[in-house]
Amino acid sequence: MGKDKSLIREENGVTYKRAKTWHIALAMMTGAGQMAFYLLMNGATYIGNSNFGILVAVTGLIITGSRLLDGITDPVIAFFLERFNSRFGKVRFSIMFGWLLMAIATTLMCNIGAKLSLTGAAGITFFVLCYVIYIIGYTFVSIAGQINMNILTNDPKQRPTIGVWSTAYSYLVPMIMSVVASAVILPRFNNIQGTEYFATYNVVVILVSLFFYILACIGIAPYDIPENFEGIKKDGETDEKPSFKDMLALIKENKELQRFIMAATSDKLAQTVGSAAVVSTMLNGIMLGSMAISSILSALAMLPSIIFAIIGAKIAGKQGSRKVMIDWTKNCIGLNIAFAVYLLFTPTTLVGTVFGGNLSTGAVLMAITYVLFTFGNNAMKMVVSVSTSAFRMDVVDYEMDRSGKYMPATVSATYSFIDKIVSSFGATIATLMIGLIGYTTTAPQQGDPLTFSVRIMTVILLIGFPIVGWICTLLAMKNSELTYEKMEEIQKSIGEKKKAAMGQ
Repeated sequence: MGKDKSLIREENGVTYKRAKTWHIALAMMTGAGQMAFYLLMNGATYIGNSNFGILVAVTGLIITGSRLLDGITDPVIAFFLERFNSRFGKVRFSIMFGWLLMAIATTLMCNIGAKLSLTGAAGITFFVLCYVIYIIGYTFVSIAGQINMNILTNDPKQRPTIGVWSTAYSYLVPMIMSVVASAVILPRFNNIQGTEYFATYNVVVILVSLFFYILACIGIAPYDIPENFEGIKKDGETDEKPSFKDMLALIKENKELQRFIMAATSDKLAQTVGSAAVVSTMLNGIMLGSMAISSILSALAMLPSIIFAIIGAKIAGKQGSRKVMIDWTKNCIGLNIAFAVYLLFTPTTLVGTVFGGNLSTGAVLMAITYVLFTFGNNAMKMVVSVSTSAFRMDVVDYEMDRSGKYMPATVSATYSFIDKIVSSFGATIATLMIGLIGYTTTAPQQGDPLTFSVRIMTVILLIGFPIVGWICTLLAMKNSELTYEKMEEIQKSIGEKKKAAMGQ
């Protein structure tokens, strides 16, 4: 690979390693496989109830508690992977081992467990153990996917394009799998999401995810080699694997990682609040008057979102991820202030009447305006998302230049741990907030009266929280040093240090 000139780019005295586009496309299919399992496990409540007789409320508590475990497993598995090597590579092992654990866990839940007639405490215990195995497997694949991003390329012009493939898969896989589940599998079982349905769905998911993961392993294979995981050797020493002390030092001393975590997690918490089911109902079902709007726009927004992911990658490749994060976060704030004005002071219920046949000028103009705001919002958020993903890769290289340690798994796991803990409060915050306007014993439903308090609370949750998150991003990134020019210096420094180490 090192002799292939097409995989090398030189600029301003810095030599960058590049990846072939088809390698990137295949390698990022780790996310496609994860999405297939994720969609299956969205039905965990039904699985627990139909296969083990677990009450819906109890299953909800199990799933909520699992988010804490999910966060804890990230640093533990990251520590293992930072020190692990095998003849089959680090990433490929992690992908396939993670798939095996998830396949075992879901098979026990959906196929085998139902035949054991486990109920009561035995059923709950079995379900919890299976869920724990699933989480561990999911974490292995998740961290492998994040490592992929770093070892594929260090070229700032190519790195942001990795996020484009992830975005494309995150839209396409749910759409395809949802059609398969609802239009092909579910009708075979009288449209009942029961034991037989999940048993069949699970087999499909296992086979589809295996296909994606095999392709991912093929794509990452040329890069999943020991030399791509080496840090900077010092004083003629052999390259030592990162220790627990090194990982703690990373979290404590790497200011850029701290800034990234503050920016990314504040955004994630705000977006989690805004995307809660109750907020969607208040917006679409009450303010707009039609729940169908959400599903229709989600499908229509797929292509524009992917296009803007590509645009964002191009801009980030020219200007640097930090600058794009800042500039487009400001754009998000400006657009959403205008969106808030639209939602607060216009007759939004006219939008829903269009779906009922009202084609009056006012209703059509209101609907068009809403669609433009929605698409514009998705597009700008997509640019920020792509640049944020690229910035995380910059943090890994910054750490290697700073400490000599290459720790992509640790950087990803540290962010993921904090992100999962913080974002788990999103739905809770939304639920508590709507309680302030009277929804204490019942949840919002389509057709509820559009009161001023409902309008205000919807805007606060949908737009107010994200704006606060974006302000936190601007504050965090204000003092970041990882500009395009600084990253050039870092890459040059890493190259020089490695050459010096080899010459000792």
